Formats: sequence, structure tokens, C-alpha cells
Amino acid sequence: MADKPGISLITVTLNEEELIGQCLRSAWFCDELIVVDSFSSDRTVEIARAHGAQVIQRKFTNYVDQKQFALDHATREWVILMDADEQATYELGREIEKVVSSPSAADGYTIRRVLYHLGYYYMRPIYPDRPVRLFRRERAHIGGRDPHDKVVVAGKLGRLRAPILHFSYRDVADHVATMNRFSTRAAAESEPGIMTPFKMFGNPAWRFFNFYVLRGGFRDGGRGLYAAMTAAFYVFLKYAKLYERRLKSRRPL
Repeated sequence: MADKPGISLITVTLNEEELIGQCLRSAWFCDELIVVDSFSSDRTVEIARAHGAQVIQRKFTNYVDQKQFALDHATREWVILMDADEQATYELGREIEKVVSSPSAADGYTIRRVLYHLGYYYMRPIYPDRPVRLFRRERAHIGGRDPHDKVVVAGKLGRLRAPILHFSYRDVADHVATMNRFSTRAAAESEPGIMTPFKMFGNPAWRFFNFYVLRGGFRDGGRGLYAAMTAAFYVFLKYAKLYERRLKSRRPL
């Protein structure tokens, strides 16, 4: 019987001492743990090394470059990408072991992420988040636009059933801080235009309707309303920051 193909976990960190241990422990099915750390000031590096991870410190540039750098240091045939605030379920680990050993395995697999926030797992498709996270190392690279990186696979894609759990926000204040940080990076990747003021209104309204009505957020009660409102607010922040840039560019010196 042939040996099971090797699997590398790659993740990037900055002051993730609260969650990095659980992330690494959940990757029990991996043969190699690669952590690229942006010079954390807490115990992130110590905890990661205690779990057997290879820690490489590198100044943060953007999410796409940082994760590609982590991928460049992976050595196994297969790679799973997880953020430090994510955990693989036990069922996912078993499913991954099975698919990578199959002679008909695809080149990459999408995995559903289930967000945990406000003491609640968002199981409904209000967050239909199914990114490519498991892939053959030599068939993929990290693409996308900062801060929304994505794995780009040259080849056939499959779908796994078991999920990754996403413990993204400690509380509402942390969620707002994350939206503020990410919307700044997203706005920096775009250019303001004549339609920016209209998008500042129309796009958040559409995002709310999409999350709350089309995706069934109303079925989750107050938590669904919260999810739709914050999704819309993130879009508003992005276009408000673009609008601010447009106004500043038109000011006389």
C-alpha cells in the first residue's frame, strides 16, 4: 500500500496567541506546519513552535504576498490554507486524508467556512463562504486583491463536505475594528470615480437585501439582522473612504 501523500498547513499570524494553538492542533492530519509571523509582540511564536510549527518571521506587506510566501515554504504534495482564527473539524481531517489518497483526486477543493460569532454558529447560507483551501502545491498560487486573497488552482476542483470553523471576532468592537481595517485596505486597491457617491448608497443597500432576504438572514432573528447590517456597513465604509479620497483630490492646494 502506497504511503499517504504529505500535507502542509500554511497560515499567517500577527498577535494571535488566543487562537493559533487551536488552529495548529486542529491540523493533526498535516505532516508540516508553516507559520509566517509578522513579528508578533505576544506569545504567538512561542505557542506555534511548541506545537511543532516552523515559524518564519517576515514584515507584513499584504495578505496575498504574505500567504504566497508561506506557500513558497511548504514542501509537501498537498497544502491546506487556514487563517489563525480558523479550525479544521475532525470530520474534515478524516475527509482530507481520504481524498488526497484517492487516485482520482482533484487538484483543489473548496471547503465551507462556518462563522462563529455572538455565541452562534451561522449554519445557514447567509455566509455562503466556500473558498478553495486544500490544493496540490505545484498546481496553485495565491491570487486575489488585498485584503481578499484567494487560492488559484490550475486544474480540476472538487468540493469537501465537512467545514472549517471560523472564530473571527471576539466581540462587536473587534468586528467593527476588523471592518475598519479591511475596508481601508480594500479602498486602497480601487480608484474613486464619478459613481462612487451612488455606490456608497446603492451597494450597501443591495448587500443588506442580499444577506437579509435572498440568503435568508431573517430566519436567524436578531443575529441575522446583525449579520446583514454589518455586511452592508462594511461596503459603506469602503465606498465612503473612496469618496473621501475623491474629495481630497479635488481640493485646491
